[in-house]
Amino acid sequence: MEKELPKGWVETEIDNLFYLVYGKGLLTKDLIEDGYDVYGANGIIGKYSKYLYKDSKVIISCRGAGCGIIHRTKPFAYVTSNSIVFEEISANHINLDFIKYALESIDKEDVITGTAQPQITIQLLKNLQIPFPPLREQKRIVAKLDTLFGHLDALKTRLDRIPQLLKDFRQKVLTQAVTGKLTEKLNKWDKIKLGDLVLKGGIFDGPFGSNLKTEDYTTKGIRVVRLENIEHLNFIENKSTFVSDEKYDTLLRHTVIEGDIIFSSFISEDIRACILPEIKTKAIAKADCFCIRPNESLVNKKYLLFFLVSNNAFNQLVTKIHGATRPRINTTQLKTLVISLPELREQQEIVRRVESLFAKADQIEASYQKLKAKIEQLPQALLAKAFRGELVEQLPTDGDVQELLEEIRKAKAGLEKGGRTKKIKGNEEMRMVAEDEVRYGK
Repeated sequence: MEKELPKGWVETEIDNLFYLVYGKGLLTKDLIEDGYDVYGANGIIGKYSKYLYKDSKVIISCRGAGCGIIHRTKPFAYVTSNSIVFEEISANHINLDFIKYALESIDKEDVITGTAQPQITIQLLKNLQIPFPPLREQKRIVAKLDTLFGHLDALKTRLDRIPQLLKDFRQKVLTQAVTGKLTEKLNKWDKIKLGDLVLKGGIFDGPFGSNLKTEDYTTKGIRVVRLENIEHLNFIENKSTFVSDEKYDTLLRHTVIEGDIIFSSFISEDIRACILPEIKTKAIAKADCFCIRPNESLVNKKYLLFFLVSNNAFNQLVTKIHGATRPRINTTQLKTLVISLPELREQQEIVRRVESLFAKADQIEASYQKLKAKIEQLPQALLAKAFRGELVEQLPTDGDVQELLEEIRKAKAGLEKGGRTKKIKGNEEMRMVAEDEVRYGK
């Protein structure tokens, strides 16, 4: 069944509208700091002293990871051989932004081939059919889409601030919690080193070096808790590694159990620590995963965890990190961390209030994720609506698209009959010469 088109539209192949050519090869060493923009596979990759195209063009990346990315170049730009250029057959017959939007609306699988090295060929693009309305309607569609996408970009910018705002909110809650501002009670707070708040031998590291090697890992057996499992206040369950029972027997002293606090030794922008949940098997910690086993007669483990990931703890520990490429601390330094500690009853109240505030933040984050998912679908929904002819009103003064196509066909026939080769050659020579009096932006 043929796709139903809006009144006055036709579906036509790209080959009827453009000459498609690959960009020109260019070596990385030819790029300079100042000059004309160079468009590569993913957009502007540098500057060049000469420009290839005086006028703005629509291009589509045809190789590699960026395959299928569509750009409208700036005037006076160079296009590398990683992209295909849409050269107009006849000026003023097609709105280039309309073509860009039309290409963005298609399913990229229709034109991309290959898996290890995705690519688009000129022949595939030539045969691609797009819906094509009269020129005036093209311009109205572009204007409407420009406005809507502008609003959408502004909305995305505002939404993109939410994750950081929530992160700042949670950290502020933690700061108030461990400094007494969240409860504002007058009970005495003590300053106690972490090493004095754990059970005997309650802070230890995983096995280093040859004690546990990659070849020791198995597909089942005793669980190995690794850095990949530790997030800020969360344990990532789905990244599972194991060792055999026999190997475990040599690593018994590194055993971790449900309720232990697992702490990442690597400290950069923040601290990663979490409470170990119930695990179906026995478990050990890997190197750089510190185990902290609190003495719960002295400290509430959740309160302690909140303190460990607070800015208070970070500010103390960041001065002790060592290692240039992977900044870390050791267990000796961790034991000296000074904990601000109220009585147990107030610790419990602090935990309750923190969890209540975090739950509200989680609700906001869940709503944000749902809204973000919907917004990410909007561009294609808007494009689909535009190319169904439902975005702008059709007017009787728009003209006849068949006449427009006929004008383009005649222009193409004229070039191919008498002068296209000479014209393209002349354009090539003109485009490849830098004009000192012409500068980008003028």
